[in-house]
Amino acid sequence: MQRFTCIAMKSGRLTSKHQITVPKDVREALGLKAGDHVRFELRDGEAVMAREKPARATIDAEWVEMMKLSMPEWFSEEEDAYWADL
Repeated sequence: MQRFTCIAMKSGRLTSKHQITVPKDVREALGLKAGDHVRFELRDGEAVMAREKPARATIDAEWVEMMKLSMPEWFSEEEDAYWADL
């Protein structure tokens, strides 16, 4: 997750439909555009919002982790050196 220095606290108001507008500078800092998904994490009674990675990136990362656990020899410096000149 990308971290930013807090310059100013931003706030908004929840509508009757439980919707809120993300301030423009926050959208720009996170690279958000209409239709993007966001994730909320609860930390010590506060919510932290982050841009949700596309599902494909999550699946790929999970697959790599599974491969690292099941075939650690494929993820070694020796293996990398063997294939380095391809």
